[in-house]
Amino acid sequence: MKFDLIGFDADDTLWQTEIHYTQAQDAFKQLLSPWAPAERVDEILNECILNNLPGYGYGIKAFILSLIEAAILISGGEIRGDQIEQILSIGKAMKSTDVILRPYVKGTLQNLVSTYRLMLITKGDLLDQTTKVESSGLASFFSIVEVVNDKNAETYASILEKHKVDPHHFLMVGNTIRSDVHPVLALGGTAVHIPADSTWDHEMVPGFDTTQNGFYELEHMGQLTELIDRISHAF
Repeated sequence: MKFDLIGFDADDTLWQTEIHYTQAQDAFKQLLSPWAPAERVDEILNECILNNLPGYGYGIKAFILSLIEAAILISGGEIRGDQIEQILSIGKAMKSTDVILRPYVKGTLQNLVSTYRLMLITKGDLLDQTTKVESSGLASFFSIVEVVNDKNAETYASILEKHKVDPHHFLMVGNTIRSDVHPVLALGGTAVHIPADSTWDHEMVPGFDTTQNGFYELEHMGQLTELIDRISHAF
């Protein structure tokens, strides 16, 4: 089998992201500590984020709006203007953070790009994500960059149809089962799961069958080229 297109997730697959959200939530919990314990702050914030996904989508801007909403709810409206400003500062700090590549990413892309067409497909805000792509130094490896509101089977099917790629000749690489693996397998594609150090609970798929055809899991990106060669030569 020769893959016509290899897709890569961005956040926590190519570069570190979740750690910045964790640090932001730690600062937020400290700010809201006069009104609620850390566990309660986490609970209300997570509810706000999930409730806002249909309207706000993913990304830093959506996250900050949910932080502000959660702060108002947790404080019973007592949150002050200067404290809202602190929340906005948390978001600005996240946006200005340097892009730090995960191990083996650049070398792996260099190995693959001479043989395969590569696509970056990521959820989030268009400006945020395209800025990170450019800042990462990886933009030249990708002939296709897709920033989408969500990554489900319908999204992948539409993108593959647009680029005239049979799902059976598509391989997706990512750190989450929900967004990077499950929908691609549902279309008959191949998916490689490379777990990040931590993953948002929302991206988990309880009971996911790791024995199904087309699913592979690696410890790190440095193992990907050999895996693709092995899959390709098996067909």
